[in-house]
This record gives sequence, C-alpha cells and structure tokens, in this order.
Amino acid sequence: AAPDDLVFVLARAAQGPKMPLAVLKKQVKDFPLQFSLDDSLAMQPQLKLSGFDQVVVIARVSKSGSPMAQAGDLQGMTDAVKPGSKGLNVVIDSVVP
Repeated sequence: AAPDDLVFVLARAAQGPKMPLAVLKKQVKDFPLQFSLDDSLAMQPQLKLSGFDQVVVIARVSKSGSPMAQAGDLQGMTDAVKPGSKGLNVVIDSVVP
C-alpha cells in the first residue's frame, strides 16, 4: 500500500444490514492508529451503531479511493464484537477478490 492510499475503517451489523453503520476515513500513513467508532460517525441517523448487539469491524485499504470494496483492495476484519469494545486489533491480511 502507498502512504497516500485511503483506509476505511467501518463497523457493520454482524447480522442484518450490510450497509456500514459507522465509518472512519484515514490514509495508510496515519497507521497504526487508535480510534473509536461510535454514533457520531453514523452513516445514517436511523442506523446507529449503539442500536445493534453485535458488529464486525473492517479495515480496508482502497486502491481506487472508493469506500465500496473493489477487487485488489486490501482488508481485514474482526469477529463479531459488542459496540463499544476496546482494544481491538484489525489486521489487514487479505485481498478483495
């Protein structure tokens, strides 16, 4: 990944809508990074992170600059966790097919 590539860190419901609930946008050069995903980063006011019991956190290096996953992007994700969980490490270890 290049230092200026965009990285999207997002949370989506473990079960339910696949639309991201909260999104943080940074660049590769900003990592490693401590961050919080919460309702202030909600994509839609009616789909708040706090309204779900379990979420999956995904980090994606976007080669195209688009927040939508594209072939060739690099990504990693957590198992299902409760919103507000602390100390998560997201390892970017796969390529989007």
